[in-house]
Amino acid sequence: MCCPGTRPMVTRTVRAPMTKPPPPTGNLQKLPMCDKCGNGIVGTVVKARDKFRHPGCFVCTDCDINLKQKGYFFVEGQLYCETHARARTRPPEGHDLVTAFPSA
Repeated sequence: MCCPGTRPMVTRTVRAPMTKPPPPTGNLQKLPMCDKCGNGIVGTVVKARDKFRHPGCFVCTDCDINLKQKGYFFVEGQLYCETHARARTRPPEGHDLVTAFPSA
């Protein structure tokens, strides 16, 4: 040995870690598409009937008021607040329009 109390220097080659893409699977999930803006929804999804929307797109078609916790109505496939839904619907002759909320 050359010098007592010292260790020989050892070198070795090291490669940077490689990230492998996950293997493709047969059932890749598709993002739900927003019915209002047409973009894919990542995160919170609002579902009304068979339509999906971003929370920010869950608004009245006429006045853009957010319908969260306000109630919403479908008239001819469009979402409306109560005021604008009433304006778009007419009850049959001799009947009044009444809004009924189911009990919890």
